[in-house]
Formats: sequence, structure tokens, C-alpha cells
Amino acid sequence: MSKYFLRARPNLLEAGSPLFCDLYHLTMAQTWFLDGKADEYKTSEAFFRKCPFGGSYLMAAGLGEFLQWIDNWHFSDDDIADLRAFTNEDGSPVFCEDFINFVKNQKLHINIDTVKEGEIVFPNEPVYSISGPNWQVEIVEAALLNIFNPQSLIATKASRMAIAASADNVKRPLLEFGLRRDHELGGFTETRASFIGGATATSNTKAARYYNIPASGTMAHSFIMSYQRELDAFIAYMRHNPSNTTLLVDTYDTRQGVKNAILASLQTQIPLKGIRIDSGDLAYWGKEARSLLDNAGFYKTKLIASNDLDEHLIENLLLVQKAPYDIMAAGTKLVTAYDTPALGGVFKTKSYLGAPKIKVAEGKTTIPGATNVIRIEKDGQFNGDIICKADDDIVKDNKLSRNLTSYTLGSSTQSRVTFAKNEKAHLLLSPVVRDGKIIGKPELDLHILQQRGQKNLAMLDDAHKRLINPHLYGVGLEASLFALQQKLIQSYRSL
Repeated sequence: MSKYFLRARPNLLEAGSPLFCDLYHLTMAQTWFLDGKADEYKTSEAFFRKCPFGGSYLMAAGLGEFLQWIDNWHFSDDDIADLRAFTNEDGSPVFCEDFINFVKNQKLHINIDTVKEGEIVFPNEPVYSISGPNWQVEIVEAALLNIFNPQSLIATKASRMAIAASADNVKRPLLEFGLRRDHELGGFTETRASFIGGATATSNTKAARYYNIPASGTMAHSFIMSYQRELDAFIAYMRHNPSNTTLLVDTYDTRQGVKNAILASLQTQIPLKGIRIDSGDLAYWGKEARSLLDNAGFYKTKLIASNDLDEHLIENLLLVQKAPYDIMAAGTKLVTAYDTPALGGVFKTKSYLGAPKIKVAEGKTTIPGATNVIRIEKDGQFNGDIICKADDDIVKDNKLSRNLTSYTLGSSTQSRVTFAKNEKAHLLLSPVVRDGKIIGKPELDLHILQQRGQKNLAMLDDAHKRLINPHLYGVGLEASLFALQQKLIQSYRSL
């Protein structure tokens, strides 16, 4: 390695470094160890409090990569050296040798239950439930949220854009063109999540090969500007890329650019696959381009729109302005989750040494104890979710085993719904890790994960998928869990 560069940044998923955490996770772990509390059993759960983008759902993503980190989890020699290198302001070591010796040969002994990737989830529902030794449950928090939060956010954004791209009931591809605007070197996270959410291809070549998904791209304005004439650039590109003849037509003059694209095709006798418009009034130029192409007999040439697209602009172009685009290409506002840049998923203690725990705070009161989610289905659609105690035996053979009363989250005791025995239902969380070992084979094929997401969206009523002011999906607390929450709230308020 060159003397000019630091030690290469590790691939944290493959390295499985437990130091993929915040410093306080380690200092708390040391304190628990020295106080004899490190191995006390607890359960913590990850959830989010508010849907992003003003929507009514979240598409869960990131499980495959979290499990890859879990599968490789161990303290390497470098990790142990790093622990010894941390110092306090006075120069004393942060971590004592007894603690370092305690962790260096440790294996994971946690259990994980989680929703599947591509599943649709809602506020305050558990999406991960992790139990085991106190210090280990705590130390996986940062990795979990660092993977779940952004991937779920971007998968949801992509799903909204894909829905908008078919707003007029015409199925259109959604291309992800965001590598240059990604927050991560290589853009793998954003590409992965975008595809799960509904993107059909990516411009990111390395990620496309890594995940075995389609790569797609056109050209940049710099290519046009490297030739004396725009027509010469088009002719050169078509001759050397005869199966990939999509041309960018707005470098100088969009109308003339469309005409030059047509002329380049006629002169080379190579079919013009598509043209992309990346600036100006996209609705106006889309209609103008379509007219020019059709008048020249180029009926099969596709129109691609780009330029800071989001779901609202896409929907407006197609439904309101009737722009005749065939393909949508999104970059910045997709991969940066532009209008909701952080999901805010959290990880909270739910039980400790078998006793339910609750956080009582204004706007942040939690649901006590280890939980799961019952999803009710009716007439082929999702009909409501009920958060229940994890050990409740309510669902058998994909049906409710008894009548079930649910209290709306944040409601009074008067706001309740009853579901009848034998209604179709299933549990959202299922076991994926037991005693630190992955059970079953996690689904890593992004094509299958995308199909799962599309299937779940199809079972969600259209009213919940509106981009603006969607109808909120019903989520409630099972009656005994609601009663436990109210009891604990009152007991804590009396302290």
C-alpha cells in the first residue's frame, strides 16, 4: 500500500466487525461487564414512528445485508487493537484489559425475529425483535439501524416513484440514475434499495453486476460537446453502439436535437431506440419530441424523461399534463430520499430479565414487552394490523384462533375494533437467527425481493398509496397488551 494512504476502509459487512457501533455501546457493555450485568437477558425492538414522504406505509429493506454482517460477526485482531487504542482526554485507556479479554473470543448468542424484505410495515410496529445477552443485543443496534433506516427509506421512495410512473395505468420502467449523487462511495446501498422498491434498472455498473440486475444508460452532455457538431456525436455513438441507440437531445437546442437524432438514424440506417430529455419544460418538450418523431415515422422510438424527477412531478407529467413519456429516470431525489432524508427508526428495550419495560415520554411512549404483528386479510387485501404479545398463540393455520379486540394506537378505550375467529391472518415477524446462527437461507435475489414488494403493494388498498393525504392504515394494540401498556404508564407516572 502506498505510504500516502491510511489503512483501507474495511468492508464492514464481510468483516463482521462489532465496532460497527457507537462508542457508548462499548462503554455501556464494559460497565455491564464490570457490574455483572453483561449477560442478563433482554429484548429490544426496532420500529419507526412516522411514515416518510407524507405517505402511509414503509417498505422494509436491508435484512439481507444485516444478516451478512451478523453471519460474520466477531472481534478480529484489528478490532482488539482498536479497542486498546481508544483513550480518554487524560490519556488513560477507555477500555480495561479485563473487558477486552472478555469480548475478544466472544460469539454471538442473540435471537432475531424480523419482517421479510419487501414487506409493507406501519408506524410503531416492530420490524426487528432481538433478544439475548444484554451487551450483545445493545451492540448490534447501530448496524441494524444504519442498514434498515436508509434502505427502507429509499425502497419506499422508489415504490412511490414506480406507482407514479404507472399512474395512468400504463406500466413504465423506472431507471435509477443516482450514483453521482449518492451519499455512499459506490452507491451499492441506494441501488439495492431502489431495485427492491421498484426500479427496473440502474446506471451503476458495479452494483448492477454485484446484484445481478439490469444496467441502463444513455450518454452525457460531455459526449456531445466533444464533437464539432451534435449530429456528428449522434452518428458516432450510433455506429459504435448499434444496440444501445438512446440519445440525449437537449445539449444545445432540444427541438434541433430531436431532428438531429432522427437524421443520425436515417444516415446510419440504425434504428433510433430512444431519446432522453434532461432539462426545460419536460411536458412541452415531450409532446414536441413525440410529434417530430411520429411525423418522421419513428413511432417505436421511446421517450425518456429525467432531470430531478420525484413521484409528484412524474404523476403530474403523466396525469395532468399528459406528457407522452415511455420511461422515467430518477437520480438525486430517489437516492437521497430528498424530501425525507432520514427515517428515524429507533431501537428500544422492551423487556429485561423477563419483565416488560416501557419508555414513558411525551410523543415517544413505547409498547411494553416483546411483540409481534398480526396482519388481517380480507377479500385479497390487507385489512388492518394488530400488535400483540410475542408469545400469544392467536394465529393458527393462517387464521385467528379466537375473537380479537384491538385498540387503536394512541386512542381511548372507546376506540376499538373486534375481529372474528377464523378471519384470515398471519404474523409478520418470523425467526431468522437463533443463538447467533442464521436459520434458513435468507433471500438475497433482488428480483424476488422486488416481486415480494410488488405483491405486498398490490394487497394495499389504493387509498393508502395516494401520494398526498393518503388514507391511514389501521394499526391497533391487542386488548391485553393495551391494558398492560396503560397499567405501566400509570405506575411510572406515580414514581
